[in-house]
Amino acid sequence: MTTDKKLIETNGSTTAGALKRPVSVTSTLVMPQGEDRAPVPDQTAVAMDELRRHYRAILDARGIHYPVAYQLLEELGRGRQGVVFLGLRQGARGCITRHAIKVMDPELYRSPQEYWRDMGRIASQLTQLQVLQSPNLVSRHSYEETYGIGYVQMDAIDGLDLTRLLNPENLQVAKQRTGPDDWGRLCGRLFVFDPDSPARLRPEVVVYVLRRVLRGLERLHEMNFLHYDVKPGNIMIDRLGTVKVVDFGRAVMVGEEVSFLLGSPLYMAPETHERRTGSIATDLYSVGLLGLELLRGKPILDVSVIDEERLLGVKMELPARLDNLLPDDVRCNEPLVRIIRRLVDPDPHKRFRDAKEAESGEDGLVVIDHQMVQSGADTQLARDLSEYLSSLVDPKTQRVTLL
Repeated sequence: MTTDKKLIETNGSTTAGALKRPVSVTSTLVMPQGEDRAPVPDQTAVAMDELRRHYRAILDARGIHYPVAYQLLEELGRGRQGVVFLGLRQGARGCITRHAIKVMDPELYRSPQEYWRDMGRIASQLTQLQVLQSPNLVSRHSYEETYGIGYVQMDAIDGLDLTRLLNPENLQVAKQRTGPDDWGRLCGRLFVFDPDSPARLRPEVVVYVLRRVLRGLERLHEMNFLHYDVKPGNIMIDRLGTVKVVDFGRAVMVGEEVSFLLGSPLYMAPETHERRTGSIATDLYSVGLLGLELLRGKPILDVSVIDEERLLGVKMELPARLDNLLPDDVRCNEPLVRIIRRLVDPDPHKRFRDAKEAESGEDGLVVIDHQMVQSGADTQLARDLSEYLSSLVDPKTQRVTLL
């Protein structure tokens, strides 16, 4: 396989293939002499423009050529922090391997120094978390830079995140590829179709997902890190039905002061909106909002039409409004509602002590699992989810299709 030959623009010139090292974006600017010299340009602005140009060039070329060659085949997702691609790593003697590559966007930062300082934090974090092993956390392998732009190499998960799992197009494809009997069986075990509402997961499936999210977070918290951005787009289910927490590049140390607001506003805990230091309870709040959204089949509100102050107000009143937000079949499950209410309590001290207590404590989600087993509910949810995802595999690529 040949490397993408599109050109990457660097410092006003173009090169192809394996690129030479660029001129430093912090190099000294040469100023004209005399009374009529041009206005002095802002060196930081010039450097940031160059950094942004390098970032856009990587995205346009769909390739990284230095220090390791990657062909960026397909966009897997994007957010404020950057874009994740499915990439082919081109090693020695024709060895080609698949990875997820997250290219870090400099747009959030005020200067190259601030960007690189944060990249240094991510590199240090990856070093510390390399020993972390959990079936419910995506593995991250290395941090690299090319032309001043940072990127992280991770496992490429063959599956879907929770924002795409019940995409109407995916449901239609699965229905067409499975027979009527198999489709009816999968729907009965996994999904709820309410009139005039989006498809949603059955409560037992939501409990299955949340327990495994909490297990992943438990391991992360044991390393003294917070995820800080738990949301549907950062939870994936692979073709084996395994739930994986991804994209903890914004993770921070427990008690760490942050210089700017992290995460996605809709899923932030009240203390994050109030610029208070985060704790384990901060991640647990986001898990509660995740569970509430999955049980409803839709977010609690549209953040595009509400400011942060009003969003915080909604969250402060959320526990009292749960009965009005949840469907009838969920509302009647009092233990489950009680757990969600505790997770989304505005007071961090009233939430669960830690992820383990929320997942397997005497008042945790394990109680709901026991309840469902006793009622005869099917517990082979990993196999059912695997069967659903397998029906979405593209015969050409042998990967789950992203719609």
